[in-house]
Amino acid sequence: MENAPEHIIRTGMTVSYKTVSLTGQLSYVDDSFADANNTIKPTANAQNGLIPAYTVVDLTAVYKYSARLNIRTGINNVSNSTYFTRRAGGYPGPGALPADGRTFFISIGAKL
Repeated sequence: MENAPEHIIRTGMTVSYKTVSLTGQLSYVDDSFADANNTIKPTANAQNGLIPAYTVVDLTAVYKYSARLNIRTGINNVSNSTYFTRRAGGYPGPGALPADGRTFFISIGAKL
């Protein structure tokens, strides 16, 4: 079946001390087929072919300022892995659609 990897593993761990917590998450997605014919070798227009397996590591830190306010920051795709999760035939393709590289975020959360 296309776009259905045999294995998807997501695991992580959170370590907390007083008002700070750090979370690490590892995501592994097995290779999958981009079409119902189970094409392995990419076609010239890259619409069909195997979607390779990939592994991504994310880190998040949270500081609890108070019981009602926290600050969260993190890095997604820490190693800046280059990978793609699907192939497209139409817009914006045709071809492999690259996934995001390393990204950073920060947010403030409040309980009202």
